[in-house]
Amino acid sequence: MKKTKKIPLLPLLAAVMILMPLILAAGCTGQTDGPGLRGTGWTLTGYILNGTPVLVLGGSTVTLNFGNDGQITGTAGCNHYFASYEVKGAAISIGQAGSTEMYCSTPGVMDQESAYLTLLHQAMTIAVDNDRLTLADAKGSTILTFTRTVPPATEPLIGTNWTLDSFHTADAVSSVIFGTTITAVFSDDGRVAGSAGCNRYFAQYNITGTSLSISGIGSTKMYCTTPGVMQQETTYLASLDLVKTFTIQGNRLTVSDAKGIPMLSFVKSDLPV
Repeated sequence: MKKTKKIPLLPLLAAVMILMPLILAAGCTGQTDGPGLRGTGWTLTGYILNGTPVLVLGGSTVTLNFGNDGQITGTAGCNHYFASYEVKGAAISIGQAGSTEMYCSTPGVMDQESAYLTLLHQAMTIAVDNDRLTLADAKGSTILTFTRTVPPATEPLIGTNWTLDSFHTADAVSSVIFGTTITAVFSDDGRVAGSAGCNRYFAQYNITGTSLSISGIGSTKMYCTTPGVMQQETTYLASLDLVKTFTIQGNRLTVSDAKGIPMLSFVKSDLPV
């Protein structure tokens, strides 16, 4: 009968204990902790289009912000965009992006925006090295490179002049009608007021933590003939009545309904309210 050689147990355990940290370290190399991305912001420095490196156009800014709600947002150079995302280790999945529908006439900006949003959806892996973030495609080829954005100081809800940037409806985001301005300022006496695009409006508000309710909405009674302006105003005022929560990231205010679905996005503005 063939004899089986016994391996001493203690030396074997010692070897496992030595190797285990090395195996774990090797397994973590190049991986990104998904939750660690939450709340971070990045600015695009360049991208690879058809195998050719392309730098971001001078005077334009493209950003990528990872929210705490599984959503990414940012500016694509002209329009504001949003999409869902999921990170598992070094793998990332980004949903089809939606965006506002403005047109920017600066040469190359719209082409750059189209290329960026297309590449963003093609991203399959992610890597973060200090202040540098890269996204790669299914072949492992880098397609987008970013640097970490130093976030602006968070603006207070009360006392800041907010100008509406976009409406959120279902899975679409629409811009404010060109030539119109919708504003809001929350005063410390529990009142909010501003322009609804045609008429001045006023209401009361209540805050508890990140909960926000707006009630008693009234307005002046002018009629504006610009197509769509009165319908836009009606939509805006109706949305205010449904607000239940708010979030502020830097200089952007977003208000959401009872289900946490964003309805209105504002940016800080120096325009008179």
